Amino acid sequence: MYYEPDTVWGRTIDGDREVDAPRSGLSLTQRRVLKRLETPRTFATFAAINRLPPPKLEHELIALAQLHLVAFQRPGATRPRTAPTIDLPLSPGTTTPAVAPVPVHGEVSLPACFAAVGLGIAAVLLIMT
Repeated sequence: MYYEPDTVWGRTIDGDREVDAPRSGLSLTQRRVLKRLETPRTFATFAAINRLPPPKLEHELIALAQLHLVAFQRPGATRPRTAPTIDLPLSPGTTTPAVAPVPVHGEVSLPACFAAVGLGIAAVLLIMT
């Protein structure tokens, strides 16, 4: 797996629009995953309530992130991202990453995603106390 279990995933504003009015041609699995991310959740929590195997779930989340319909925030990161960057180990004898980072687009919706992630974390903390 490329992402830590504590990576928080949530829908973006574009993802909310896609749930309300489908127009991206998502598969049924992707649409189901997108609908279930109404509140931001850690990958471990989301995988526990989802019937997809974790590698398949991660694959679908990455595909949705590339479409800017979901965002993720790694533990310790200062803000969420919509386009995934997968840090694969370098092959022997190479000096460049095996997968080039995908540029981040749609910066306008990032503050809203950050607020949603913060509210989700606060809700989880309130429930746990």
